[in-house]
Amino acid sequence: MRDFPVYERQFSEEELPTVVSELREWAPSVTRWLLVGPLGAGKTRLVQTWLGEEVSSPTFTYIHVYTQAVHVDLYRFPSELPSRWEEVYSLLESAPLVFIEWADKLPFPPAGPAVWVTLTPLSENVRRLRAVFTP
Repeated sequence: MRDFPVYERQFSEEELPTVVSELREWAPSVTRWLLVGPLGAGKTRLVQTWLGEEVSSPTFTYIHVYTQAVHVDLYRFPSELPSRWEEVYSLLESAPLVFIEWADKLPFPPAGPAVWVTLTPLSENVRRLRAVFTP
């Protein structure tokens, strides 16, 4: 596996397509993207830019399955049900591409390679993104 330097940059909403292109080029074989950041940081918008405008926030349905990927939101996830966690970890193992918002709520890190993406709002239209590969 190749060595991944940390990917970090500030960007505006208009630059988000460029950021997604750079992330795809930076880690082309990674299939697990674990997103962390406060409400309004741009986690869902990042996934929308990556997958297409049909992506909506899965906050109330928790898991959306698209043709090319799975999108999970753990913000209001019913964590008291162990079978639900099994479903999430199964998706991490089997989905061709998976994005998990609020990934810091996972009870334990997923096995295998993943990229942890931290989004930090700096102003209304500017974000800082830091992506770290974990083997």
